Amino acid sequence: MKNYLSRSAGPGRYGQMIFILSILILFPAFPSCARDEEPFVKQTFVMGTRGTITIYGLAAEDADAAASEAIREMHRIESVMSNWKENSEISRLNRDSGGQPVRVSSELFLLLEQAYRFSELTGGAFDVTAGPVVKLWGFQGGEAELPADAEIAGTLEKVGWRKMILDAEDTTVALTDGSEIDLAGIGKGYAVDRCVGILKKHGATSALVDLGGNMFAMGKPPGREAWSIGIRDPQDPSGVIGKLLINDEAVATSGNYENFVVIDGKKYGHIVDPRIGRTVDHILGVTVVAPSATASDALSTGLFVLGPEESLPICESESGVRAVFALPGDVLEFVGNFGGKIELFD
Repeated sequence: MKNYLSRSAGPGRYGQMIFILSILILFPAFPSCARDEEPFVKQTFVMGTRGTITIYGLAAEDADAAASEAIREMHRIESVMSNWKENSEISRLNRDSGGQPVRVSSELFLLLEQAYRFSELTGGAFDVTAGPVVKLWGFQGGEAELPADAEIAGTLEKVGWRKMILDAEDTTVALTDGSEIDLAGIGKGYAVDRCVGILKKHGATSALVDLGGNMFAMGKPPGREAWSIGIRDPQDPSGVIGKLLINDEAVATSGNYENFVVIDGKKYGHIVDPRIGRTVDHILGVTVVAPSATASDALSTGLFVLGPEESLPICESESGVRAVFALPGDVLEFVGNFGGKIELFD
């Protein structure tokens, strides 16, 4: 079915700031579920956030083995792809910025190829080399101050996915001097997809992997038609005002509601347009549904930067991708076909 863009105005403050977050509504007291169908849940802290594995339908011992291996995989990926770990593979690659091409693992190379593709797809709205300009605005440990135009222009010389030169034959990566790679916008999604593969290997057919709001829902919980992902009222974190229903798909959200800096009394959200080096202020939040968590993670950032109109061609060209945007002025815009699997409460 062809994708479409539709707009709706919400009632009062709900419409102004509704967006889908990583609040999982498991509805544990399903009328049709027996007690032995309660989920097995295992958690960890990794990549600066909480990772949660929820499994239905496996014996406790089997579920524990599956979840434990999945959690070990999250930590392994962090050791490879974290910029905060000096000995990670990505940190070693960044230290050779401007030098000779560096041979990397096939795993890292394949992920960088995917990052390159999403950068091309979004025209650079998603870009794993955006770190220098993000730091310029005071994020990722930088000093919070309003950058001058000349500072932005100078920093942008280090930014651009084409400064990441990939050689598939030798699996090498070369970075233009001063450029660096930050996989924060795609790495969690990739880790989720890896965990899903592990759970399937262990025979799980009903499970949810949640890594800092990057989620993949396998199958469906017992007695339900889909997994329900809650829509939280950002002005009342205890309030749930809607839900999104998904099966065998991924969900990720980008928003400026939590991570921001205040400069001269004005709030600036942490999402920066890598093409122009300025923060994105005309979008409140976007949630992307996609066939893989890698895709939903990368596209939640890219589509946030692009906005609804420019995101429409991407949702039309990428099978299974759709997005809901929260805009100022009590407006929600839906890009793509949700097929009735989204519901807003009164």
